[in-house]
Amino acid sequence: MHAESAASQEMRIKGLAVSQGIAIGPAFPFGSGIQDVRPHEVAAAEVEAEVQRLTQAIENAKSELTRIGEETQERLGERSAEIFEVHILILDDPEIRGAAIRRIREERLNAEWLFLQVVEKYEQSFSHFKDEYMRARATDLQDVKRRVIRQLQGAAKSPGDGLPGPAVVFAADLMPSETIHLRRDYVLGFATELGSRTSHAAILARSLKVPSVVGLGPVCQYLVPGTPVILDGYSGQLILNPAPETLERYEKTRSLYEALSHKLARSRTLPARTKDGKDIELSANIEFFEEVQPAIADGAIGVGLYRTEYLFLMRDELPTEEEQYAEYVRIIDALHRQPIIFRTFDLGGDKAQRHFHVHQEANPFLGYRGVRLYSEREEVFRMQLRAILRASVRGRVRILIPMISSVAEMRFCRGVLESVKEELRAAAIPFDEEIPVGAMIEVPSAAVSADLIARECDFLSIGTNDLIQYTLAVDRSNRYVDQMYRAFSPSVLRLIRDTIHHGHAQGVWVGMCGEMASDPLATMALIGMGLDEFSVSPVSLLVIKDIIRRVHFDECENLAERVLSYSTADEVENYLSSVFRRKFRDLIIHDPNHPLVRREQN
Repeated sequence: MHAESAASQEMRIKGLAVSQGIAIGPAFPFGSGIQDVRPHEVAAAEVEAEVQRLTQAIENAKSELTRIGEETQERLGERSAEIFEVHILILDDPEIRGAAIRRIREERLNAEWLFLQVVEKYEQSFSHFKDEYMRARATDLQDVKRRVIRQLQGAAKSPGDGLPGPAVVFAADLMPSETIHLRRDYVLGFATELGSRTSHAAILARSLKVPSVVGLGPVCQYLVPGTPVILDGYSGQLILNPAPETLERYEKTRSLYEALSHKLARSRTLPARTKDGKDIELSANIEFFEEVQPAIADGAIGVGLYRTEYLFLMRDELPTEEEQYAEYVRIIDALHRQPIIFRTFDLGGDKAQRHFHVHQEANPFLGYRGVRLYSEREEVFRMQLRAILRASVRGRVRILIPMISSVAEMRFCRGVLESVKEELRAAAIPFDEEIPVGAMIEVPSAAVSADLIARECDFLSIGTNDLIQYTLAVDRSNRYVDQMYRAFSPSVLRLIRDTIHHGHAQGVWVGMCGEMASDPLATMALIGMGLDEFSVSPVSLLVIKDIIRRVHFDECENLAERVLSYSTADEVENYLSSVFRRKFRDLIIHDPNHPLVRREQN
């Protein structure tokens, strides 16, 4: 569709919702703020001056980032400001700065061009990873690159300075420093062509509580400043030039969401307890430190899954024990004695190659990943365990081992842990002697033998994302078969029921940290199966708590028994949807883009 036709009719584009809310207003296309960069020769006598020009631009960029970090800390707190500390570390990276300076001296080309070439090499290496988190790190490099080049080109202002008034901001991919620089009272929402849920700009959008949708594709070509748009941060939909009836419907939907949000907020400080008194531990899945405080504010009881591998993915070299220890202490202290589960590093496939020199694998997700790395690189595993154990004296720490498929793997990990404890005792280094250790149940063989594995553990945590994928032999990222990825498949539900039953029979508690725990449709069934702990995405906390507080345990048990009697996923979903409509109608927003409504229509 050409821009001329887009200006005259409604147009809908699907993206990925990363920050909830609905924004209605004019579009503001947002440029990079840098001019086209081309190579040109530098005279031999001017080479050192060119080196100095780059050095000064980097120092100026660092000063800007320090100022932006201070402003961010004042507005959003220390956690959000730490994003810009990462950017300063990138600018201080001797490999990046050194490579650019070396190439200026060797190739005698302008600093803008060679700095661009050096950083883009790293960008490309990150963008080729299958892992979403790793791809998102390319955005940090882009932010740093743009800032230095703007300095070299003498650009005095950020491109966001031109925001004329309240608008939905569009860009190819918003940089974190650009996101925070924009006037908050003018930003109605963020929409980008690229990006992911784990990008730092997405995290800042959630901190700012601004609706945000990413991954929209080449949408900016359809836009002129002032184009009326609707941005749906719930369904991930962008509507250009909405028709009057669409606009009216979304204005009503926005009011409904706001009213529901205010209603749910009243339960923030109330316990996750059924009407007949059964307590459920409701915690949060966390990927970034800056997500911790908002989750606790929304009533999470600690962190049920903290993915430690980001420490390994953010750098070319392995993190040291001290670096890991400092990070673990930071988050433990922020929780103020609330519990936290540290999952030991779950690297694999393309992620593992950076640190463990894994050969190319035809199917890396069935290959050398998770706990399977630990025996060959035991020193890395031991180093992480030492850091977690040392930090454990600061709070209520638990350790979770990923990708366990057999008792032998769990015994190996427990043996290494006991050995590390002996080392710490010998060195008179304190740690929690009774630190709980759990197995992540995400492989069918582990679910089938959960009774045996539970004998080696203090708790079990069900990772449904992989458990569903492996049980059904469906790659959920493969568009040809992703429709077969069904959380409510009877085979999956039976494995979950059996895992909970076997765990309880061995005297250990059982939690769930996969996406299924965040699905409101599944809540009653999981309670009825006896699940002790739900670890959910932060945005789902209040909804899941509201459901827990409105049901009786015995009715959940009856519902679970009926769910387990069905033969197909469709039958299960139809039954659960009918129950949800009857009991929780107020939680369903009457909008065709609402996830439950879409599920019913399908």
